[in-house]
Amino acid sequence: MIFLILSIIASTITVSFFKIFERVGVNTLQGIIFNYITCAVLGNLITNETPVITTDFYNQPWFPYTLLLGFLFISIFFAIGETSQKMGVSVSMVSAKLSVVVPIVFALLFFSESLTVFQIAGIALSLLAVYFISQKHNDGSTKTKNIWILPAIVFIGSGIIDTTLNLIQKRFIPAVSEAYVITTVFSIAFVLGALFLTYLVVFKNEKVAFKNVYWGMFLGIPNYFSMLFLVKTLSYFPTASATIFPINNIVIVAASTLVSVLFFKEKLNTKNIIGLTLSLIAIALISIQF
Repeated sequence: MIFLILSIIASTITVSFFKIFERVGVNTLQGIIFNYITCAVLGNLITNETPVITTDFYNQPWFPYTLLLGFLFISIFFAIGETSQKMGVSVSMVSAKLSVVVPIVFALLFFSESLTVFQIAGIALSLLAVYFISQKHNDGSTKTKNIWILPAIVFIGSGIIDTTLNLIQKRFIPAVSEAYVITTVFSIAFVLGALFLTYLVVFKNEKVAFKNVYWGMFLGIPNYFSMLFLVKTLSYFPTASATIFPINNIVIVAASTLVSVLFFKEKLNTKNIIGLTLSLIAIALISIQF
């Protein structure tokens, strides 16, 4: 369970960076692109393998999955950043972690995993919890209504990411190490991001500020470990992903909401408080027989 706890802590720190970005004026997209430099370097320090420079890398059966994840990592991470800045940390995490439904359904349908009655009740309650946490006051303007496309993108993309990670873990790990696969994904994300940034600089005259570089590299530290620890957790409990994802996601929602209130002075209404309470009950139910 230690890896699960560490993943939750790292994930909460990661999403909190986007509010810091907003306050210090960091370009979110550029910060995200440069964060993957740190992720790739950390990965190569942790493992002796060098996934991005070997010709055999392209022939690996899991390469298509890492290519998909690399694209999703940078695009969905950007959507999470925009959601955090425009709608709040808690809303961005609710959108990302509500996607727990996707890997759970996938695990039940394709990996023959089973759930207890308590766990089913906990999952149902967790969905109700994140609904309440997501309730924010708004002015009813067109801008406010249209902005919900951001959490919708986060929801769909995060669900695909979690499902793909679970699939990679079950099919290819421990044949290859967790660090090797995660480093590969982060390296691909950086290459794709660097190509896009090059396009923006050359054809759109976008400027790259130094603060975008170093703040992005700082972001890469918790971001890398949040993903590595999650995959390690799945490796230790290969038949319990339908339980791990709800616990991981709901705790991150609660922790991120707490951080947003204490450090970023985001306001919670009565429904938000109800949602947090329900999330704690859901965690207890999901954890039974775990």
